[in-house]
Amino acid sequence: MNLALSAVFIVACALSGCTKAEQPYTVKNEGFEHFDGMKETAFQLGEMKIIGRQRYINGTVKFVEDMASDHFKFQIELFSSPQGDDQFKRLPMGVPRTTICEGLKDLYTKVLQPSFVEGQNTNFPFVPEEGLCPIPKGEYYIKNLEFDTDSWPNQIPRGLLKAQLTFFKDELNVGGGALLMRVEDRE
Repeated sequence: MNLALSAVFIVACALSGCTKAEQPYTVKNEGFEHFDGMKETAFQLGEMKIIGRQRYINGTVKFVEDMASDHFKFQIELFSSPQGDDQFKRLPMGVPRTTICEGLKDLYTKVLQPSFVEGQNTNFPFVPEEGLCPIPKGEYYIKNLEFDTDSWPNQIPRGLLKAQLTFFKDELNVGGGALLMRVEDRE
């Protein structure tokens, strides 16, 4: 679920290392795209919205069944539109197909979990260092989410970024989505 919301930064952090300082950029959430799976849909992101001047993320994400690594994987493809004109070009970085539990343990906990606080802005369970597997079936809310960018890389492309997350069950696409963000230099 939360992997979809910030996949751009999961990948960039994993490839370039992280810093713990105010970033030289600002990030505004711009929108979501959702797509169904080829034959079935096990991940639904259709209720996500961006609201208010702060561009908070609100909505629900649904896992139709428990997602364990014996059947489920995900991949992340990254796209950039430096002019912000929706003319996206694929970036040479991303996350190749990775087992769902490994990705949750290695990527989510390091980059996204500081933004997703169980009981405060989500009901998605806290993921301990040893991981959480399987991802429990359920519907999870996200309320007034603003990303904590302290652990994100300090070098990311400016303009529009699109992180497209696709889930696979037994190597077949079972749905996904994309988060669009505008990255600008900090004034």
